[in-house]
Order: sequence, then structure tokens, then C-alpha cells
Amino acid sequence: MATSAPFLRSAAITLGWLIVSVSTGGAQNPSLPTENIIVSAPGLAPDTALHDFVKSYTAASQVSGKTARWRAGICPVITGLPQKAGELVTDRVRQIAGMVDAPVAAQSCKPNIDIVFTLNPQVLLNGVRSKTPILLGYHDVAQEERLATVTHPLQAWYTTQTVDFHGSAYVDDRLCKNCGMYIPSASGVVFVPDARAFAVTGSRLGDGLSSELYHVIIVVDLAKVAGHTLGGLADYVAMLSLAQTQAFEVCEPVASITNLVSPGCDAGVKTSEITGSDLAYLHALYSIDPRGSFLQQQGDIAYQMKKGLEKR
Repeated sequence: MATSAPFLRSAAITLGWLIVSVSTGGAQNPSLPTENIIVSAPGLAPDTALHDFVKSYTAASQVSGKTARWRAGICPVITGLPQKAGELVTDRVRQIAGMVDAPVAAQSCKPNIDIVFTLNPQVLLNGVRSKTPILLGYHDVAQEERLATVTHPLQAWYTTQTVDFHGSAYVDDRLCKNCGMYIPSASGVVFVPDARAFAVTGSRLGDGLSSELYHVIIVVDLAKVAGHTLGGLADYVAMLSLAQTQAFEVCEPVASITNLVSPGCDAGVKTSEITGSDLAYLHALYSIDPRGSFLQQQGDIAYQMKKGLEKR
């Protein structure tokens, strides 16, 4: 692991304190309606719609340029809901992870997915920016204010790590104070503070790098999700937990839980529970070659999605 790992452990502790302080202050969290959670099975979407969904929803890590997924077992923790309601959400995240072959940690694990239901989402993100900016994801200082601004009813922030050809993992942190390398140049040895050495293949067919999820923050703005069931929100949280995206409130072209809070979506793609397309996407994400190029990964996900949906 990278030298920033001890700092990240303390960052997680700080984030936990921030979450508790924000969630317990102010008005009480409103209760959310619950329902039985099911999986819907819409008709098979056209190939173009599947490709458009994959292209729109899938994000690439800024360091490796690959799509990230979990290698360590997921360990979700929730704040801001009554205990039973919170357990419904975390249990659902674990259940969906198991359904798509994503790794799941034991119950007594170190949290790596922070799910926060709060009436004060911007206060929380201001604290993250101030105390643990690495949890906002890979960025420059100039990007922090924009990156830490809450703009959607449900929003996620992803910390990733890059894994080289030999399996060594390095947390993607542009602001790392302990990172950097001395690199020979024509004018002498130069220290580059944000440089890292990765073992790669040297092949034109692939560099041997892959990307993994290291930590995820998911914030649900309670003031903006009125009318949605807890079951629907839990399914959307699970989708955000298991796959990195920047497509918040985008109306996707297939029936998907990701359209839950997206305005203006057609009734045919609007759903309040996770769909077969969503599960096929996640299962494909966890079955493709993690070292392939991003374009190859997108194509493979769409192909595996189609195969998975045809079997339903």
C-alpha cells in the first residue's frame, strides 16, 4: 500500500466524527416510507441503448484511465436513519453486491462506504473538504470548492487506488505530502512531488494497470427525496456504492434505478427498484478484465450486459 494509508485511516475516523456531528444537529430526520424490495425485469433494451447507458454511467479513474471496482470486500456503514431503517439500507447494499459477484466483507469490518442521510449535506461536505479532502477523490486544490459542492439529491464521492502489473496498490492522491520521486533530467536530478512509479507491461495491447475503489461517500439529501420509498433509495445507494459514476440526475436510456431522482424521464425508464439492466451492468463490471483499456471495458460491459439480459 502507499505511504498515505495511515493518513487514510485517520481520515476515516475524522469523517465518522463529521457525519455524526452533522446528522445529529438540527431538525430530526424525517421518516421515509418503506416497502418490500423487489427486482424488476424490463424488456430487453436495444444494443444502442445498452451502449449509451454504459457510456453515460461509467466513469474512468483519473490516474489509470480504467473503470474502478471493489477488490476489497465492501463494508457499508450508515448514519442519519433509525437503526432498523439503516440496517435495511446496508443489508440491501450487501445483498446486491452478492448478487453481482462483488466482494463483501464480514459484518465486523472496517467501513469503506459511508452512507449519510442528512438535512445538512453541504455542511458535511464542507467538513470533508476542510479535514479530509482526499475523500473527495483525486483532484487539485483549485478543484476542491467545486468538487465539494452538493448539487444532487443523491451524490457520491469516490477515492480510488491504482494497482500496477505486480499487484502493488497506490491510493490516488494528488495532494499526497509524502509522495514524489527524484527523476534524472538533462539539467540534473529533479524532484517531482506528485510522481509515482508503476510497474507496467510495456505492451501496446495494455499497460497492466487497473483501478480499484478504496472509499466511497454517498450523501442523501433528505430535503430533496420526499416521496421516495426507502427501498428505492437503498437500491440507488447500492448502485452508487458498487460502481463509480459522475452521472447524477441523468436520464438514462434504459429502465434503471439510476433514473430514480432524474427529472423528465419517460415512464418506460423510470423505476423505483433496481432492474435487470442494473444488475446486468454491475455483474458485467465485476466480470470484465480490470486491466483492459477504458474503451475495451465499456464495450465488454455492454456485451456482457446483453448476454446477461438475454438469459433472463
